[in-house]
Amino acid sequence: MSVMKTEAYINKIIEDTGLTRKEIQGMVKDKKVELKGLISEEGALFIIARELGVDVKDENRDLLKDIELNISDIKSTMKNITLIGRIKEIYSVNSFDRSEGDTGYVGSFLLNDHTGDIRIVLWDEHVQIFNMDNFNVNEVTKIVNGIAKKGKYEQLEIHVGRFGKIIISPDDVDYNKYPKIKFELIDISEINLNLKSLSIEGKVIRKSPINEFTRKNGDLGKVGSLTILDSTGSIRVTFWNEDTEKMNDVKIDEIISITNLNPRLSNLDSKTIDLNVNKTSIIKKKSKKLDIEGKEIESISSLQNQKGVVIFRGIITSIDDLKTVTLKSGENTLLLGFVVSDDTDGVRVTLWGENAEEYSKKLSTDKGLLLSNVFVKYSNFSKRNEISLISESKLELIDLKINNLRYIEVSKKGLETSYSGNYKKIENINSPEIIEVKGYIAKGINNITTYEACTNCFKKVDNCICGMREKTEYRMIINLVIDDGTGTIRTTFMGEKAEKLIGIKTEKIVQIKDTPDFEKILERKSSELLGKDIIIKGRAKFSDYSNSYEISIYDFKNINIDEELEKVMKEIEL
Repeated sequence: MSVMKTEAYINKIIEDTGLTRKEIQGMVKDKKVELKGLISEEGALFIIARELGVDVKDENRDLLKDIELNISDIKSTMKNITLIGRIKEIYSVNSFDRSEGDTGYVGSFLLNDHTGDIRIVLWDEHVQIFNMDNFNVNEVTKIVNGIAKKGKYEQLEIHVGRFGKIIISPDDVDYNKYPKIKFELIDISEINLNLKSLSIEGKVIRKSPINEFTRKNGDLGKVGSLTILDSTGSIRVTFWNEDTEKMNDVKIDEIISITNLNPRLSNLDSKTIDLNVNKTSIIKKKSKKLDIEGKEIESISSLQNQKGVVIFRGIITSIDDLKTVTLKSGENTLLLGFVVSDDTDGVRVTLWGENAEEYSKKLSTDKGLLLSNVFVKYSNFSKRNEISLISESKLELIDLKINNLRYIEVSKKGLETSYSGNYKKIENINSPEIIEVKGYIAKGINNITTYEACTNCFKKVDNCICGMREKTEYRMIINLVIDDGTGTIRTTFMGEKAEKLIGIKTEKIVQIKDTPDFEKILERKSSELLGKDIIIKGRAKFSDYSNSYEISIYDFKNINIDEELEKVMKEIEL
């Protein structure tokens, strides 16, 4: 651009605003610093003119090219952004009530160029573009006069307001500069929050039922999920509302790919990433066989630092009795747990259903075992990685000798209490008393109850009789069914004991109680607790409601294998 053109801009700005030449030159310098030297002096003048409301009629194609940016160049302080790319994902349009009483609209889509992705947020009349026939994935789109802001997850977004403009299929763009988007698959282990959109392929190892819930505005919502496994790990994929229909035909053990997924930090676990399906996500079933080959592990202690599918060997050091447990769905299934050790550590293995029944007849302590293509999963109950089976898993008895075997050391932190070791058989509980019971959790959690209580007497606020209910707090109640082989009994965990049982504070449960995440937490905690061996101490009392004895829990602890073996040996010696 010529010096005459530069002078024309400066004179026009002086004429319309009254600013001095020195002030304008200072603004040009600041604008070039803001845009990291990506534009010329003429381009900076053009942007400044528009910001000041100066009518610049000499917009030409060369100048516009001068101020176009790549997505990777965007900074949170930028305004009057011109950006070109292809539509990668299309999200929904939502309405909201303004304080003035009218209705507003907001929608968004993901724009991609060769340097990355960024969410484009549209307001009010701009959302009409969602109804255009050529508003589709992979369509070239131009954003004019956008504003960079940080969104809900502190990620940069481009907002297009009343002074902005969106052009679908612009005629002043070289389309060869923006090749069509190819959805490349990523390993589950490589997923991170810096990826705005990704695609995965793997085996469906879990499918949750679709649950309905009521939003705060009274509308009905739906949520469901799949757990997908590849050779590097597993991840939960969540479907919302009308997108839940996409998972209807998906079956357990099928190999599928899913495109356009958005990683989000789990609301239930600050260390876990979930994936969300969106409007443009596509599920495809694969006829091929997915090669899930486990990584060979030399020592069992290193399993605590592993994810995904592994191969390892060790000696069976303990085997639980085969148990029958009740899933949250009401279905009964078999459960078998055992421990495999080497000279570095031990790890717990859990088998379900037909596998539990089959291997309960084959396995015995002190035998060598090769575990191929088994799945490593963290347990919030034991605070350790544990092992479960998938369809590719294989257990093989082998000749193996290992000296100085190690046993799992169960953490006693927070579980110290006075236990007599005199366990009451459930079938013999027939009077109110303080007792200890050793058994296993035979039924999953159906609900978690919370209530506002007086901090002095811990009764519900409405039932407080101590006269000191000015201070209140929320408390939690969880019911479990314990089985000791002679019978089952309902138990009640309250307050701190309930928090300790599931590893979540009451305040967190209160926050998510009316959201679809609550169903997720029930499902996950039930799976973690079901079949776990436990020692409980509490007061037995008769319940008119259930017409049977129940136990109010004072304390509980995991069963320590070493302690129990030592106790049995002492009884034998006596």
